[in-house]
Amino acid sequence: MARKIRYGKGKSSIEITGPQRELFEQALREVASATMKVLEDEIDERVEFARKNWIVRGNKPIQKKNGSWYTVKQISERSVDKFTDGIRIIEGGKAIEGFFRNTAPYAYAIKAASYSKRDNGSASTVSDGKSVAEETMWKPAKKNVNKLVKKLADAYIKDQKKRV
Repeated sequence: MARKIRYGKGKSSIEITGPQRELFEQALREVASATMKVLEDEIDERVEFARKNWIVRGNKPIQKKNGSWYTVKQISERSVDKFTDGIRIIEGGKAIEGFFRNTAPYAYAIKAASYSKRDNGSASTVSDGKSVAEETMWKPAKKNVNKLVKKLADAYIKDQKKRV
């Protein structure tokens, strides 16, 4: 598992690394293997969708006063490559949650334009003026929350049956 394991939430959280990480991961898999699988699958799906639909800087068309056009080449800072994800242990170890984010400091400020392109060169799926993070990360996650809750409930029941 290449994802991060953190204890706590927000600025007071810590990342668990080294041998402790292996112990925590092993313990999580032992206690809640079905729940972990559901969380990891959902995170992978969310990150894959966001990466696929994330826009990168390309050539910006500019119109001169005489009506002719030219393009200005823009250099991408590759925020599409700055996604991280992981598992958080919260509530003093009583709960776990999955997370994903784009660590580029400007990620939430990226807005789509009419000439925006995705990393593969195809046209953007995000409407002009919309926040790329909102449209590719948060809205799809909110849309699938009911399905995810059902999957997690089933996984929790499965994990509890194993413990009895």
